[in-house]
Formats: sequence, structure tokens, C-alpha cells
Amino acid sequence: MPTEPMTELKTQFESPYFAAIDLGSNSFHMLIVRLNEDQIDIIDREKDMVQIARGLQKDGSLSAEAKERAIASLTRFAERLRDIPSAQIRAVGTKALRAARDTKEFLKQAEAALGVPIQIISGYEEARLVYSGFSHSVSNDHSRRLVIDIGGGSTEFIVGVDYEPALMESLGMGCVTFSENFFFDGGVNPKTMRKAYLAACSRLESIRKIYLKSGWDTAHGTSGTIKAIADLVAGADGGAIITRDSLEKLYESIAQTGELPHNDIPKLRQDVLPAGTAILLAVFHQLQLEQLRVANATLKEGLIYDTIGRFSNHDSRSYTVKKLQAQYQIDEAQADRVANTAIGLWLQIEGLPMRGVSRTKILRWAAMLHEVGLSISHTSFHHHGYYILRHSDLAGFGRYEQYILANLVRGHRRKLSTNRFDGMDDATLAAFLPVLLCLRLATLLHRRREDLTVTPRLRENNGRYTLSLPQEWAAEHPLTVSSLEHERAYFGAVDIQFEFVAVAN
Repeated sequence: MPTEPMTELKTQFESPYFAAIDLGSNSFHMLIVRLNEDQIDIIDREKDMVQIARGLQKDGSLSAEAKERAIASLTRFAERLRDIPSAQIRAVGTKALRAARDTKEFLKQAEAALGVPIQIISGYEEARLVYSGFSHSVSNDHSRRLVIDIGGGSTEFIVGVDYEPALMESLGMGCVTFSENFFFDGGVNPKTMRKAYLAACSRLESIRKIYLKSGWDTAHGTSGTIKAIADLVAGADGGAIITRDSLEKLYESIAQTGELPHNDIPKLRQDVLPAGTAILLAVFHQLQLEQLRVANATLKEGLIYDTIGRFSNHDSRSYTVKKLQAQYQIDEAQADRVANTAIGLWLQIEGLPMRGVSRTKILRWAAMLHEVGLSISHTSFHHHGYYILRHSDLAGFGRYEQYILANLVRGHRRKLSTNRFDGMDDATLAAFLPVLLCLRLATLLHRRREDLTVTPRLRENNGRYTLSLPQEWAAEHPLTVSSLEHERAYFGAVDIQFEFVAVAN
């Protein structure tokens, strides 16, 4: 998936300002920029060390204290977002929110406080955004770079050239979670430092061989943890790099004394630096690094570029859909027919908004991928398609978008039941079903895998949907008409009234 440099954009934005909010496991970050032709100027930054990962309890739920800290932070952020169009603001949650259970109510409160939808993203997507932010902040010289980002709940590893990531992984080890796991009871001493180090080495075993085989020319570190470690060894390394020798000495000093060399670092950052140091030393040893260059840009910058790209022809999600079409050998001509008809139907009705999802875009992508499961089996291929889209790493898509996309593909044929969509609340389901209706009708109208010679008309009146086609066309397509008439019963099972009528030419 190309991650191209931002070129001059012809799109007229409602405002020149864009914002990115990163709800990280350790810190919440907000970045506000102004688009100035083909450059971005940073206008404002804000960071709160919420450490939401500390609020993850044994049963996977978030503590009340962690929720309160998060809501308070987002309420403060919201003040700076008031004059920026919501479409030009992106907010994402990472490892801690991915891992937390039963967060629906909390996310509703968080979105209400912030004023915009919050997407929970996968580790793969987190790594992609980290690399995008990095690659837009450095000089690209076609060299192969390793980028490492140690967060509060996970650590991302990306190998790429220029703007293109080639290898991405996210491991479940972070400075906050490791602090809780290894230093909460026993404090910082040689034994607990060793346990944290060995645990990190164990996690790295899963990627060590493939990364060493891939290779790189230079290694770069992002995130606040790595910058803070660079500050601690600045006396020896200057602050712009971290060498293996200096890192090993820092690790030994922390292990022996239980303290950092100096305390010119915020208290909350100090608390997680022993764990961060143990993780980074494991990375150095397992990936055979001699030094690490410190980078300034990370996920939030990547989120800015990704958002701007969505207003142009650089939407990463469109690249992902094209890649899936090629990977699963989808009949693109048929996909385009279904997509164009589905969008044509959708534009004739008014549906309820779906928070955080563009219904027109998600419908088009679902139409383009509705046969993705055919490569596995023709029998129940809609179920295979659901599994592929629900569980694959889809660049650019948040977890909720991916969930809606997968359910559209699963629901595009055969019987319907509300049990299939039990993860949706009533408001989401009410917005989802008209979109699904347009996809189902489009796939039926193109069963012969050929272009339509007529224009189908879809009308909605008080919740009742009526599809009309010319009588002459209906007479020539009795099998399609029979299938359309069956849709009345199918949609009746999910409390949607639908009928098909043939009208005089």
C-alpha cells in the first residue's frame, strides 16, 4: 500500500486546520496543524500522561479512576477542537483500549467529551501510522530503515524504504504494562529488571529471525520513552542517538540503584522508564543493534497525513481494497457493476447517520469486496468473506469500520437475522440495514454478471422501501424478479418493509 508524499491538493477544505488525537496506553496526545499549500505547519500540541493502561484490571475492564482521567483529558482537548470541522479530526485508541473489555459505554462518554468519533485501531494499523509519521519527517534517500516505537502497552517494529512500509509487527509489551507486571510489588532491583528484560526477549523471539533476515541500513526510535532514554544517556551520546554501550550502562545503573541517573523527567515518565529501558535493551540485543537514531514524528503525525490523504486520491483504505481484490482474484468488472448500482440506489434514499463511518464509502468498498470469499469456497462464500475482512489486518481501517464492512459482506445474500448483528446497538442497526439493502439489491440485479440496461428506482416512505423496474425488463428476467420478491421475507425478518414492483414503460 503506497504511502506517498503529500503533493499539492486540489480539494477545497472547509478549514485549513486538521487535528489528530492519539489515545495511547501511556499518554494522550493532540496535534493541531494548518495546511499551507502542500506543507503542514504545526500550530499546537498537547499531551496528558493519562496512563490508561494502569487502569486495566484483572478481568479486562477499565477502572473508574482510569476512565475519569481519560474523560477529563478529552474534555480539555475538546476546547481546542471546537472550530475544526469534525471530518478533519481523527481520534484513535491503541493497545490499552484494544485490550479492554466492555468499553462501549466508556467510548460513548469519551466521544461525547471529545466531540468526535474514536476509532480503535489494530496493532498493524498503529505500526503503519507510526511509519507514515516518521517517513514524512525525515529525508527519504531510498535506504532501508527500521523504526521502533515503544508505547505504554505495545511496541511497534516497521521496516520500510522511503514512504513504503515493507514489514510491520506490533508486540504486546509496553512500558506501562511491564511496569505493572514486573515492578509494582517488588520495586526496581536487579531481579525485577532481569525479569522484565527476559520477558521482552521472549516476545521478540517471534519476530527476531524474519527481521534480521529482512535487514536494514539504519535504525530509528520514536515515542516519548525512547526520547526520555536518549536524554538520560545524552552525556555520552549527545541526545540524538542511543548506543548499545550507553544503554547497557543505563540498565545496570537503574537495576543496581533502583533509580534513574537524574530526575529531570516528569514523575509519571520516571515511573515507567525502568520498564522502557529493559524493553529497549532486549530490542538492542535480539535485533543486534549497535545504535538507534532518535526521531521526532510518530503516530499522531501519521494520522494527520492519513486524514489529509482521505480528501484526495491517497486514501489508504482504497489501496487496501484494491490489494484485497488482487490477492483474492476478485472479478473487478463485476465488483464495479455492483458498486455503481449500489451507490446509485443509496443516493436515492435518505438513511440515518452512522457515527464514525462514511456510509457511501463503506457501501462501495463492501460491493467491491462482496465476492472476496469465493476464492475459498462457493458454498457460503459470504461467511468466508466475513471472516477474511473481520480478522485481516486492513491498512487504514479502524476496528469499527472493519466490523461494519465485514457484516455488509456477510449479509449481502441469503437469509437475514438480527442475531447476525448482535454487536450493533439499535441506532447502528437502523443506520446499517438501509445500506445493506442497497448492497443486496445490487448483487441480485447483477446475477447475470452483465451491465443493467435500465435504471432501478428505490424509494422510501415511512420506513417502507420500494424498488421499481420496467415491466418489459421484469418479463425478461423472471429469475431475478423471483429473487427480488424473496427479499420481502428476508428483510421482514429484521423488521424492514420492502417490496418490488414492475411499472409500465
